[in-house]
Amino acid sequence: MSMILERPNVANPVPTLPASLYRDPAQFERERQAIFTKEWLLYGRSDQLAKPGDYLALTIVGYPVVVVRQKDGTLKGFHNVCRHRAAALAQNPEGAFSGGMIRCPYHSWTYELNGCLNRSPGFGAEKGAIDPAQWSLFPISADEWRGLVFVRIATAGPTLVEWLGPIVPMAAQYPLQDQRFFMEKNQEVAIDWKVYGENYLECYHCPNMHPGLCESLDISKYTIDSYPEDGFFHLYGPKRDGGFTDGLYFYRFPFLMLNFYQWGSSIATVEPLGAGRLRHINWYLFSDLSPEKAEENRRSAEWSAQIVAEDMDMNVTVQRNLEIGVYDRGILSPKQERAVGAFQNMVRAAMPGLEG
Repeated sequence: MSMILERPNVANPVPTLPASLYRDPAQFERERQAIFTKEWLLYGRSDQLAKPGDYLALTIVGYPVVVVRQKDGTLKGFHNVCRHRAAALAQNPEGAFSGGMIRCPYHSWTYELNGCLNRSPGFGAEKGAIDPAQWSLFPISADEWRGLVFVRIATAGPTLVEWLGPIVPMAAQYPLQDQRFFMEKNQEVAIDWKVYGENYLECYHCPNMHPGLCESLDISKYTIDSYPEDGFFHLYGPKRDGGFTDGLYFYRFPFLMLNFYQWGSSIATVEPLGAGRLRHINWYLFSDLSPEKAEENRRSAEWSAQIVAEDMDMNVTVQRNLEIGVYDRGILSPKQERAVGAFQNMVRAAMPGLEG
């Protein structure tokens, strides 16, 4: 495990990625295949899949998928596609498959919860007329960690815990699995996923843009450590005297954000919707959801959401200017933006031969 510290060694500034890579639909499709399908992506929460047969059916990086709680308590994921005539098996974002079977609403083909074909009406004998090994559901990877559900379109690759890597021991002291969902804030914005990731990975902008954050954290001691070989970043802002909270943050490439505070957790990700477009998804979790704590919890969540809103407002203007053809490249501060450079190098490493 190697690490780059976001602390001096001032060197010559390095150029950013070219603006074209933030707006090109062909580039986005390359990213979708080379990055998004191969990485674990935050998908849902374990509490949404409490019982066997419970499912979540969402679209992730353009793929409609369904994750199902199994009878043994584990999770399995599939493309939300019937093998007969491609109907969506699950018609609602979440629900439960009754009778321990996945039934296609189009022609009533049925599958076991593990995806194995059970019955194919109209093909001779109702059961066994078609080889289940050839006509079972298309699998994807699905797993959970401390109450969070992840999927990966590719079926081969590191396990979820292996992918999280050093985050697992470094976050162990935070009671994530004991916290419960309080509220969420989701929005679609005209920002490329890389613009948002780069913004997250520097606090160069914090004194100018985040008064609430700077009132709470000692920004002069804000640190960002980069772990290129593990694809993640560790960020920390200590609480200033009289401040509201400290902040411990993890960013796992390409776009998982785990934000831990003294008051609870802000768990965030983005779903890229196309070149220059994303959906930002943010859940707020607390240990105490009693009515007495509701207003305090809401204030804490809104404090965090305000920081996100400030970033969004600025990055919409960044994206707009990346698209107009005036700006091509900038330069990165060797002191303040080393993590941004590491992030851009991860993009380059994932797609050999990339321009820039």
